[in-house]
Amino acid sequence: MSLIKPAVLTAAFLLGMLVCEVAWADPASDEYAKLPVCTLNADGTKLAVEPCRTAPAQKPMPRRPVPQTIERMPQAQRVQSLAMPAVSPSPSGPSSTAPSRAVVPTTSCDAAGCFGANGVRYNNVGKGVMGPSGKACTRAGGAIQC
Repeated sequence: MSLIKPAVLTAAFLLGMLVCEVAWADPASDEYAKLPVCTLNADGTKLAVEPCRTAPAQKPMPRRPVPQTIERMPQAQRVQSLAMPAVSPSPSGPSSTAPSRAVVPTTSCDAAGCFGANGVRYNNVGKGVMGPSGKACTRAGGAIQC
């Protein structure tokens, strides 16, 4: 009993849609279908018959002929590897005899300063940075030099 009421309402709704479709059908679309297909007159300057309708699409639509050009990729020349000069190992700790002017790459920066790859914090001071010992350092791009 519970399925009868929704089935009746659905049938009434579909019947109402069918009535509306028939009532509001566009009679002009039928007249358009009765027109002849547009063609040009003998000299090709005007339409042969006016009014006319456009030709129906061909099935399947013909493909537009386009020449396919396939070119080979240029051969890449290999770069010769350059031999790096031998460098003596540097001492692991800072030298106490002479001031070090080593370049330290930065790992991260914020508004207050940067951390070096050696784990030391360099604080911004004016246009430069200051190391943990109070020494003035310069920052150029991603590197700090004290």
